[in-house]
Amino acid sequence: MSLAKSIRISIALALALTMSVSGVAYAAAPTINANAAGRIEGSGATFPVNQYTRWFSRFTAVNKEATPVTTGTSTKQFSSSDSGNSLVLSYTGVGSSTGIANFFGANRRKPTQMFSGSDALLSTANRNSIAGTDIGNKYSVIPAITGPVSLAYNLAGLKASSGAATLKLNGEVICGIYMGTIKRWNDAAITALNPTITNLPDANIVVVGRSEGSGTTYIFASYLAKSATAAQKNCGYHSNFSSGEANLNDAAGTLNPVTTAPGTYFSNLRTTNGASAIVGQSGNAGVAGHVKATANSIGYVESSYVSSYKLLDAALAAKTLSAGKVVYLKPTTATVKSALDSAVSSEDPINPSTSYIQPVFANGVNSYPIVGYSWLMIYHEYTNANGLTKGQVQGMIAFLNWALTTGQTSAELYAGYNPLPAAATTAIAELKKIKFEGELLWP
Repeated sequence: MSLAKSIRISIALALALTMSVSGVAYAAAPTINANAAGRIEGSGATFPVNQYTRWFSRFTAVNKEATPVTTGTSTKQFSSSDSGNSLVLSYTGVGSSTGIANFFGANRRKPTQMFSGSDALLSTANRNSIAGTDIGNKYSVIPAITGPVSLAYNLAGLKASSGAATLKLNGEVICGIYMGTIKRWNDAAITALNPTITNLPDANIVVVGRSEGSGTTYIFASYLAKSATAAQKNCGYHSNFSSGEANLNDAAGTLNPVTTAPGTYFSNLRTTNGASAIVGQSGNAGVAGHVKATANSIGYVESSYVSSYKLLDAALAAKTLSAGKVVYLKPTTATVKSALDSAVSSEDPINPSTSYIQPVFANGVNSYPIVGYSWLMIYHEYTNANGLTKGQVQGMIAFLNWALTTGQTSAELYAGYNPLPAAATTAIAELKKIKFEGELLWP
């Protein structure tokens, strides 16, 4: 299911924002041309859609004239309820792989593709493809938001000796479930992690994953690669790593998970292990909806979908032991922040190279193990020849400036997302590289 959200930006507002981030003051965003009209449109990852929806709604609320109205219930599209000069922001969740392909495809830099979203890194092949177009190296990849990934499950009425129970899982068991070596909920490997649960069902595990190339899958695969055992060499979505190696490097020196749908990737492995096929669903919403509707199922989703679909999610084993014992964590503001703080000291989320690894399985007894960035890809140059106006590009810069500043505050965050770490807010400087017809719009 694709998901599109749009808002009208009032020209009267002009978005004259002055923000201070990490002690650095930023000048007002460019004034939008009073006659500006048209769409500021992008597509890509579904991981951040709930947050983008929140931002669009909150950004609209700044201007009381701009009240979105529902125009379609199946795709939840929003648009302006009145006419006149207006700029309309729109984002469609189609998956990270499609977002990347759109970024350097035939419609690049046009009103339908002014920016793209991805939770997966640009591969060397992606970068080479972009370099071979008129884009060249004139683009930026900037972090927009962070969030955890949950293992959602449908096991109604789990009981422990002391009452209700929460399922506990670790990387080794999750790998076994997806590879098909663990097929039933009462498998010894699962019961060993959950000795107090008295009613794990003697039932086949219905394994759910994405049906399309996905950045959420990239984050999930990054976690599997770092948390798997040495015997599970295929679990991290490439075959040449051993978790016993210090840096989890493959033969080329880079841990490089992929966006490949798990149903495709694990197909032969699961057949060999006598397991049924993985059920593929489109988007985070598709996975969440299928888990909710299917008894004995499990699937990975950005954590906001757990709350919005009223699902159960597993407590996952932290990388760091506490007094020699495993700690099991749920995603919270504190546990996600701990993971980000641990990872950001060694990884640069601004224009990450192909060797950048999502901040998964981070050190720290309080670090939730599956946390990821969602990035935005923006061009440095826009032109009339691509069907755009100066006002549209100004509007995009103004909105992104707001999203990277005010949008990171607790009042503007959708439940299940976390703000960027302070080190990542230097992404705002990338907006100052954007030109229209050769003119810098935010000098």
